[in-house]
Amino acid sequence: MNFTPSRKSLGVSDDKNKYDHDLQLYREIPDLDINLDEFEEWAIERLKVLQILEQLSLKGNTNNYEDYIKSVLQEIKKEGLKHMFKLINGGVYKDYNENCEARKRDLCSHFILRLVYCKNDELRKWYINREIELFKLRWSLLSKSEKLKFLSYNNTNYSAVNEEEQNILTENMRSFTTSGSTNEYFKVHWTQVLDLVRNRKVFLSDGFAYVVQNDVISGICQTFRSELSQELIKCFQKFSVICEDERFGAFIKYLHQSYMGKNYSVAENMSTLSISTIDHASKDSFPLCMKRLHVNLRSEHHLKHQARQQYGLFLKGAGLSLEEALVFWKSEFTKKMDADKFDKQYSYNIKHNYGKEGKKTNYTPYSCMKIIMGAVGIDEYHGCPYKHTSSQALKQLLETTNISAQSIQEILNLSQNGHYQIACTKYFEAKHGISPRSTAINHPNQFFEESQKLKGRTNEESNHNGESFLNDSLVNSSVMDDLSMAELEESMDC
Repeated sequence: MNFTPSRKSLGVSDDKNKYDHDLQLYREIPDLDINLDEFEEWAIERLKVLQILEQLSLKGNTNNYEDYIKSVLQEIKKEGLKHMFKLINGGVYKDYNENCEARKRDLCSHFILRLVYCKNDELRKWYINREIELFKLRWSLLSKSEKLKFLSYNNTNYSAVNEEEQNILTENMRSFTTSGSTNEYFKVHWTQVLDLVRNRKVFLSDGFAYVVQNDVISGICQTFRSELSQELIKCFQKFSVICEDERFGAFIKYLHQSYMGKNYSVAENMSTLSISTIDHASKDSFPLCMKRLHVNLRSEHHLKHQARQQYGLFLKGAGLSLEEALVFWKSEFTKKMDADKFDKQYSYNIKHNYGKEGKKTNYTPYSCMKIIMGAVGIDEYHGCPYKHTSSQALKQLLETTNISAQSIQEILNLSQNGHYQIACTKYFEAKHGISPRSTAINHPNQFFEESQKLKGRTNEESNHNGESFLNDSLVNSSVMDDLSMAELEESMDC
């Protein structure tokens, strides 16, 4: 692919045969010119689709595959990814050229993400698994004629069986087929469908496996996985050279840890966080990464620089004003140092994060991906607890949060398998008894915001039903404005 800085596309290859099918094994790099805006837009679009697939599959929505497909398409449409929605869903295009353009977009985005996810084993594994999921979903939505066209177009070594073989297979494959199946078989060398051989789902004869049409996808995915794995390694060998191109080097270096949602630079929560409410909010509305930092700050009266950055920007995004932030941090740190030392060594950084010092940049809170990808040293408490703590330490931390043992085990399993954001989503569900509105938690401030909205709704209902009565003598009027109904009820219980 060639990339141009112009906003105008400079043309494409005339070889339309390369784009003659909606589904591809991505064996040839597309020969076309695209501009840098398209380069970034197409990559981000595909990445969003892959993230949707991961989040829905890990939430256990794949038991009924038809419902899973509907959920995926619904999320893709909700995210406004109209080009991928059309292509995946076999949408009707205005003409052949428009269909070709959509296929070129698909090809380019795949190869761009190869550059992004070739850097290490963890990223390669994630990308391969997501691409396989996307491939399976798109295969399932193809018509029978399109599937046959794909097999022929990609030289998959699957061949049709003759009438004599068909009659033999119909008898021998009865135990492998379900009622209502098409009884359409394909012949392929047995080494290409090892998982089907292992599970005894094929008929073997003379070195060939006879595969039911519905199981053909297994062999294709095995081939796709093997080829993609090899190509990603080759891509990594050229990665350092590619990154030297200043037009897109930084983009492919950091896209995998980029957050593409709301940046939370300005708090828009139902209630603004304050010093008066921070302890109570930390119990139920803070994600585990921030809850841990808050507990350690309160107990140790100090946090190291990276922890202060992670927690301080989160509090800013949650609505803590600069004035209260200075009071909050000073009240803790001065339990171990004098006020002058705090003012000289720490107050500047707090003001800097709020855009009041230095370049006066309005810094945004860290996203989940940035926290996950960060480095954490010994005796440091920042980072993602689902990734950066041992299973035993994570279990002990979760046991302090008043969630069920079953939920703790589910979270531990997700964490051990590298599904850190889904583990956080499961923690949200365990704390609130309901899933977040989004498919998964992608930002600590998203966790806080959705939690506060749920609690605000609960408190409004409670107040409407007359179930909560406040004693004005418990708090003065200035504090009452900041306290939530749940917090006041807790004070009364005490």
